Amino acid sequence: MDKRKSVLNTDRYDRRRFGQILEMSDRLQEINQKGKEVIPTFSPLMSDIWASLYKVKPSLLEEQDFDQEFKINYYFMKKMMNEESYHHSHKTTRLDDLSAALGTVSYSEKVYEWVDEQRSVNEELQKAIQEALQFEKSLCKAENMQQEAQDSLDVANQNSDKKAQENAKRKITKAKKQMKVAQENFENAVQQIQSQLTQSIEQNKKQFSERMSLATDKAKQSKEDLINLLAGGAGNGESELQKLPLRDQIKLAELLSKNGKLKEIAEWAGRFKAIAQKKQKTKHVETIDRSGVMLGIDVERLLPVELAAYKNSSTKLDFLRRYAEHQTMMYAPEGKETLGKGPIILCLDQSGSMKKLDAQSKGFALALMMIAKKQRRDFAIIPFSNSTKQGTFRYDKGKIKPGDLVKLAETFLGGGTNYTSPLQKAVSIIEENSRYRKADVVFITDGEPSDHHALRTYTNPQSGVFTKIKKERQFSVATILIGNDVTDNNVKSFSDKIVRASDFNNDTVASVAFTI
Repeated sequence: MDKRKSVLNTDRYDRRRFGQILEMSDRLQEINQKGKEVIPTFSPLMSDIWASLYKVKPSLLEEQDFDQEFKINYYFMKKMMNEESYHHSHKTTRLDDLSAALGTVSYSEKVYEWVDEQRSVNEELQKAIQEALQFEKSLCKAENMQQEAQDSLDVANQNSDKKAQENAKRKITKAKKQMKVAQENFENAVQQIQSQLTQSIEQNKKQFSERMSLATDKAKQSKEDLINLLAGGAGNGESELQKLPLRDQIKLAELLSKNGKLKEIAEWAGRFKAIAQKKQKTKHVETIDRSGVMLGIDVERLLPVELAAYKNSSTKLDFLRRYAEHQTMMYAPEGKETLGKGPIILCLDQSGSMKKLDAQSKGFALALMMIAKKQRRDFAIIPFSNSTKQGTFRYDKGKIKPGDLVKLAETFLGGGTNYTSPLQKAVSIIEENSRYRKADVVFITDGEPSDHHALRTYTNPQSGVFTKIKKERQFSVATILIGNDVTDNNVKSFSDKIVRASDFNNDTVASVAFTI
């Protein structure tokens, strides 16, 4: 068997696939570049880390099957794959490109950090690393010289130029000697690095194990944060994750790791998603009570006679025809059923006083978006303050792209509070697009408005423009007042329902917002 760089039972597919993932990941490229400055064989080590996580049954090669300069990689992989945390992690990373990529980032980071710390306190290791890097450059230079000389020889042979041939041969001989010396020096330096690192790990087994365990936890948390973010923004996180190209999955995971705000929003989105699902389920149970008969295609409410028609081969085709035409009989729900009633428009206060609740409010917004996505309802967010920078975010059928998540996370207006402007924007959306007719508007604020006169004129119950259009377009407004300082005097004129809470993590708020 030809000796190779990998110390695992990898094949061409494994190495090619890692190369593709390395190209997709900015973070992996960054670690790879830094790692090569402390361990000359760091790139192949990263490839082996990925293979150990991705392959179903990874195993180490025998030492005679790889060059000795990769012995340090063998030692690291052996230590890593003997850790309990690795075996726990491998259950979730095998045959999973994203999980394996996130794990490779975490483990590679920890290996780099470990070696970097050791060289800062170990002069012999530091010297060996510097020498290895220097000899590696000399080796590359000699290899280039040999190649240039070989190219010159080929040209000389074609031209039958004996003088040029002799000159090229001398250069090739010289380059080979330099390569041999550089290779020997490089191998000696690598052996010294291996000796120092092996000794360091053996002396600090517990600390090394802790690093590997932290790598496992970090990779797991990165995947959970990503799922929470997508779950809050687009329904089931795992299924939504699979709809994204791997490149976008990796990009979003890396954005989460660098963007603390986005990570916090993801955590809140995950919490609110669970609450929203529970509220929606409770609502569904409450509205499935039977009260009369109507035509429709809700399978859970179909009359027994219709189910019997479906099961009977002689009446099945007739049932299917009537079902396709929405002419099957079903029990009518008791009370008002509003699931899928219309689009959701969230007017979200982003005045300066809301800064402390910004991540929570956006996690809340993503949970609302999950409802919209699940029920195929259009969704819009209108951030507001008294700033002139305020804009509108619209998401058809509640679908949001990774770039839009980042943009939403980074948007905060600041300033004072203005009610009229967001209400006008909501009306504008409803009037411009017939799909927003019968919308559910959720208005959230923690402050008193500075536009009292304009607000009274616009929302006057008898003559206000808002009141007139609200009646014509048949939309409703649920207002959530955050904090104890804000009164309900200014929201009564345009609200159908008003609730109070200290923050978004409140059952009353969830009962109103997550059951619209």
